[in-house]
Formats: sequence, C-alpha cells, structure tokens
Amino acid sequence: MSSAHFYVWRALSNRIATKTNLHKRGVLLGDTICVLCGREEESTSHILVTCDVSTKVWNMCFNWTRISSVDHNDLIHHFEQFSCVCFNQEGNRLWKSLWVSMVWCIWKHRNKVIFNQTKIDAEEIFTMEQVQT
Repeated sequence: MSSAHFYVWRALSNRIATKTNLHKRGVLLGDTICVLCGREEESTSHILVTCDVSTKVWNMCFNWTRISSVDHNDLIHHFEQFSCVCFNQEGNRLWKSLWVSMVWCIWKHRNKVIFNQTKIDAEEIFTMEQVQT
C-alpha cells in the first residue's frame, strides 16, 4: 500500500492530524483555524473538500477533466462520487486514483504551509497532482 493510499484510508476514517483532531486529543493547545483559508475550523472534510483553497483545486480538476460535479461537504460522499462516475472498471479505477492523488496533494501542500512557511497556492496543488499522476 502506498503512502497516499494509507493516508486516504486514515482520512476517510477521520484519523489524520488536522488541528481539530489534535485539539480533541489534547495535543494542540492553540487555535484550530484552517491554515489554508484562515476562516474555519480545520476538520478533515474542511481541509480536503470545503476549504476555499481545496474547492479551487477540485474545480480545476473538474475543468481539466471536463466533468461536471456536485460539491459535497462530507469527505466520504465526495469520495463516493468518484466511485461510480465511469462506465467501465478501468475508467472507474483511474477516476478513484485521481481522487486519491488530489487529496494527497492537498494534504502535502497544507503541511508545506505549516512546516516550511510556504505560500498558499491552489494552482501549485493542482500542478503537483498532474506531475504525480
């Protein structure tokens, strides 16, 4: 299992180290505000789906693939929409791989912002995804 697949399993189980999860465990004593948007609490669904930065990344992805989508606020529902889009098994597998790659890149960029003080850039996240697929 790749690091990205393991991460996705943890994300779908709400077991990643978001500020909200760290705060609930008593590890983080500071604020729980999202480092990407600076406005809302950093939960798993927020950082990967509903954050303004993540939403821009997903919109770039859908524009790139020329596929219309419904925005889901819940991570599991968001993942499920990538489980039944294509008509054949190979297309469905590729579509799921795109989702895995996107959430992995969003998370990695979030960590770069926190640990390396890099700038917040939806375009860079999307470009990282294209290079890795």
